[in-house]
Amino acid sequence: MKLHLKIINLDKEYFNGEVDLLNINTSAGELTILANHLPIITNIKVSHMYTINDKETTDYAIAGGTLFVNEEECKIITNAIESADEINEERANASKIRAEERINESSETIDMARAEASLKRAINRLSLLKK
Repeated sequence: MKLHLKIINLDKEYFNGEVDLLNINTSAGELTILANHLPIITNIKVSHMYTINDKETTDYAIAGGTLFVNEEECKIITNAIESADEINEERANASKIRAEERINESSETIDMARAEASLKRAINRLSLLKK
């Protein structure tokens, strides 16, 4: 039996289809979601996640969000998600450098929480490429 998975980011519906399983890091811990999983709502950490469908694994970098699971489907709502194939390494490195510069600048006009979150997302994307 397959799990119906919907992934919605800010721009569009990123994915809508069937998978064998979803593995994701949440505030409740690392979860593997299969069809007929108990209902759950939890926050997603900035992390890697993966799906397996017909023995094929797809890895993603996800920038946090919310996971909703009910009897019918699993839904992820996130600000950003990219598969390993979609990550532009040059752009991710540039984001990391910009975030590090902002943090090192440490002036009153810099939103440190935002800069640190940006750095964490860039490192997450880059680490998926090295996996």
